[in-house]
Amino acid sequence: MRVSGPDLAPLIRAVCGALPAPRAVRLSRLRDDAGVFDEGVLTWMPGPRSYTGEDVAEVSCHGNPLLVERLLRAFQAQGARPAQAGEFTRRAFLNGRMDLTRAEAVLQAIAATSPAGLDVARAGLDGRVAARAEALRDALVDLAAELEAALDYPGEDLLVDSDAALAARLATVAESASAAVATFRAGQLAVEGAKVALVGPVNAGKSSVFNALLGRARALVSPHAGTTRDVVESALVLDAARVVLYDTAGEREGEVADPIEAAGLALAAAMVREADLVLLVLPGHAPLDALGAALLARTADRPRIVVVTHGDLPRRLDLPGDAGATAEIAIPTGAGVDALRAALPTALRGEDPGEVAAIVASQRQRDAYARLGAHASAAAAALVDGAGAAVAVERVYEALGALDALTGRDTREAVLDRLFARFCIGK
Repeated sequence: MRVSGPDLAPLIRAVCGALPAPRAVRLSRLRDDAGVFDEGVLTWMPGPRSYTGEDVAEVSCHGNPLLVERLLRAFQAQGARPAQAGEFTRRAFLNGRMDLTRAEAVLQAIAATSPAGLDVARAGLDGRVAARAEALRDALVDLAAELEAALDYPGEDLLVDSDAALAARLATVAESASAAVATFRAGQLAVEGAKVALVGPVNAGKSSVFNALLGRARALVSPHAGTTRDVVESALVLDAARVVLYDTAGEREGEVADPIEAAGLALAAAMVREADLVLLVLPGHAPLDALGAALLARTADRPRIVVVTHGDLPRRLDLPGDAGATAEIAIPTGAGVDALRAALPTALRGEDPGEVAAIVASQRQRDAYARLGAHASAAAAALVDGAGAAVAVERVYEALGALDALTGRDTREAVLDRLFARFCIGK
């Protein structure tokens, strides 16, 4: 059990007895108003050299829930209260022990669904995400100083770059921001995993594709229409990322009278909206009909791969030129299944971002870098198109504001509330 707060020593002495040396441990008798009720191991970490920056104590007692509850009540009787979600990390941020990029990395380390996700979190915890932001900030501060000097001392012989050179430096900052944004899909996939929904007409072979991707029979396969009525889900690991496949109810033309089948189709529609990637399964041995065309139109604005089944039969399906990525498979022979499985990670994360200092896995960070890039580009454009240094320097300050929001130098309370509400209690 972890306890944190200013002037914590009297509370710990009342429950655990004498304090050990800082960052050392000792065996302690745990007591409340009724007397000693257990023995535990006490670790004492006085602030500011602690996780939260305040006094912190950690007590390990025996695992009987009755003893844990009694220890909790003993602390509360001395004035402690239960922590809110993420409160320890929030206190660490407010006390200057970490910036927001490291705080988000703590959450990523807790929530990571793959080894790659843990690597992303480690980059944040090691300070690589913060270091990249700080390097960009230093570059923008230098640019703002030069622009301000040019405005304050016009005509003076100052060692200031030309407008073209300043614009080039701003373009470099914008490119760095764009490179960070480009890593977001890969980072999100590594940390959170992804949802992939299989949709299509009845008897198109969705459940067969589902089972083939998993490498085992998880969904029922039958020539009878409407076998899959509910959403069947199962997880697999692809390229070190956790992917959850959802096999949805097959669609048919006309109104569906069966209420259970109708409910399954409603779930399928919801999954298409929520999925990170849609696999639209269409039978390759039949011409494109009105239902298939409607499904192509309905999923056109979603990340999608059109999976053409029955590749062992003569193909009669002609897809429109704007159908996008396609994959052809033959379930009886297994042809094309490995290629489809290999295509999923790229479709989910986009092109490999290559070697980058750190990968962005937070929507908040992604949005901050996008704003930074837009403001830096606007500042460069102001210098090139003649709007002038006055306009450019204002855009640079807006870019600095985006970076300050990224690291937490200037963050509103509502943003902190949303961020730390996602943490587990006691972290």
